[in-house]
Amino acid sequence: MKTKLALFGALMVIILSAILDSPPTSNEQTIYYEMQEDESVDADTQPTERSASSSFEFMLEDMNERNGKIIETYREYEVHKDTEGNIISRIPTDNYQYLQYDKD
Repeated sequence: MKTKLALFGALMVIILSAILDSPPTSNEQTIYYEMQEDESVDADTQPTERSASSSFEFMLEDMNERNGKIIETYREYEVHKDTEGNIISRIPTDNYQYLQYDKD
């Protein structure tokens, strides 16, 4: 009896997953947004500066004092520069480093 119930349960799981994975049968059931043919979007084309080099740099974000120690927080930034070395963009990342040292 337990084997039949387990096989029936497995069969129901397979059938349910097949139903949920099947694509919609008509365009009315789709969840994706489709643009109509007569709509068009005009985009302003502007020249964009391409970076000649990119690098990662850590910059001081915060400095705290706790329990007689100084804790500096540095955040990593992705820095894009042009051919002349001018910074085009500085994008913060989620990487941090912490420096801790005793207060004199």
